[in-house]
Amino acid sequence: MTSPPGLISLRGTALILALCAATLFGCASLGGGEPIEVQLVSLTPLPSTAFEHRLRVDLRLRNPNNHSYEIEGLRFVLDVNGSRLASGVSSERATLPRLGEVVVPVTTTTSLFDVVNQILAFGQQPQPQFSYELRGKVFLKNSWGSIAFERHGSQIDLMPRPSASKQRPGEVTQ
Repeated sequence: MTSPPGLISLRGTALILALCAATLFGCASLGGGEPIEVQLVSLTPLPSTAFEHRLRVDLRLRNPNNHSYEIEGLRFVLDVNGSRLASGVSSERATLPRLGEVVVPVTTTTSLFDVVNQILAFGQQPQPQFSYELRGKVFLKNSWGSIAFERHGSQIDLMPRPSASKQRPGEVTQ
């Protein structure tokens, strides 16, 4: 038995609308709240070669929302004083608790060319300053999506702040 042509297109349209609604609901649930804040905590030189320099970049992820996130990784680009210093990826898994934060360490590499550009640019400043732009994406567990982030800062952000206890990388605070 065959269906009338109008019934097939009605079923097809209903199916397409249901899939679109499910997709929109899934995307809306990713960003349900304020954006995750990402801050540069430290840059630590690691053993390197003449042409490739390795850095450990510690990033603090802060969640201002009332739900936690299961993070499966992240990627980022770090510009210092307007020029690229490094880019990195990490498959480090972490739980970003509701109304909490976590420090994620990332090992990244930068080229000799990028380091020389940074040194030259730093030396040309009348009064040396340090400003940075950090941008990237945080990838979530059980999700097709990611959460984009962007942060601008300066040397003031990297100054140690007095605290009762120091947080180590990988520790979670609430």
